[in-house]
Amino acid sequence: MRALLPVVTISAAVTDGAWRDRSGKTVATSSLHRDIDVDGHPAAELVPWTVEIAELTGYPKKAVAAAAALRELGLVQLGDETVVVAATAAGISLSGTRFEPTVPLDAEMPAAEGVRLVLANLADTIDGNWRGTIDDVDPEFLHDLRVAVRRTRSVLRQCKRSLPSTVVEWASERFGWLAGETGRARDLDVYLIEWDTYTSPLGLTVVDALHPVRRLLGRHRAEAATRLTATLRSSEAMALLGEWRSWLRHPVAGDDLGDRADERLGWLVAARLQRVHDDLVRDGRAIGPETPGSEVHELRKDAKKLRYLIECFGSLLPSSARAPFVKQLKKLQDNLGEHQDAEVHVAELRVMAHDLHDTGASPDTMTAIGQLAEQLDQRRLAARAAFAEEFDAFDSTSTRRSLAAVVEALDG
Repeated sequence: MRALLPVVTISAAVTDGAWRDRSGKTVATSSLHRDIDVDGHPAAELVPWTVEIAELTGYPKKAVAAAAALRELGLVQLGDETVVVAATAAGISLSGTRFEPTVPLDAEMPAAEGVRLVLANLADTIDGNWRGTIDDVDPEFLHDLRVAVRRTRSVLRQCKRSLPSTVVEWASERFGWLAGETGRARDLDVYLIEWDTYTSPLGLTVVDALHPVRRLLGRHRAEAATRLTATLRSSEAMALLGEWRSWLRHPVAGDDLGDRADERLGWLVAARLQRVHDDLVRDGRAIGPETPGSEVHELRKDAKKLRYLIECFGSLLPSSARAPFVKQLKKLQDNLGEHQDAEVHVAELRVMAHDLHDTGASPDTMTAIGQLAEQLDQRRLAARAAFAEEFDAFDSTSTRRSLAAVVEALDG
């Protein structure tokens, strides 16, 4: 579930009416819309007026009869609500947009062409979530924008030999900057989203004592959102979007493409999938109980690289082999994400504890902070303890067999 963005503003003068039976009970209602106007679209060819009939519970036949009476008067039934009719006349779709990382691709197309299609699709996702992130109406806009930026960076790294080196270098640096700017706000979003999950096991008394922490967390998040909004509205960010979109639509003639530009797209994706998978398995096998958390975090990045390749080039992959492979990969990612979130949030809690102590927080609040820190650390330890089992499930014969089927299908 996520918040919706306003798409169009439609105004009209409305007169309501009611059909009553002999006892005075309302059995159907109507609304007459006049002077209909679609904001920002003065040239739209709109109907001069409409009548909407509303069916009331228990009286469906009355609404049908009312509509029939209007047709007998010569009115044309439009078949939809006034808002939809007006928006359609103005050329505005109310169906919304669903952004997917996968686009139609052909394994036989040149790698440079396929990679550019993927990057253009990701650019659409970034554009589509930009305004929602600025308006801060729902944390999912920032989440989707951030994931699209990360996917873009990953595709650039994995497929760099199919693109001009100057473009890869510039775009990697610029999207790296943007990713860094979005990180703080997203970390705090996750903290707030998970707050009840983190605190509810501690009991109502402790939760009450943690209210100052929750308020401070909210202030930190608001400050991060303000900084992020300034970044997204900056000339630097606008230049990034404009220049990137310009290159995707019209690559510069004479660009020095990489040495893999003309390779089959299927071959390139197969090679990268195998390489990234092998790196993930090698690094995962090296993780032990005493391995520093930073190395576990790096493994999480490796898993994301593999997931992004599968998602962005998914239309090339046979679903019968892809589905079981992704299922195991996602379980591993969930485990690594749980570990990372707990580690990040414990660190944030320590910073807030110092701030609250310095501003005179009560002993009850400071004690509750210690209990919450312990709760988060237990979640981290539990995720770490479960890692071996989750990784073994991924590093299995069946998973390797699924990947082999994907690679074989791509490699032709």
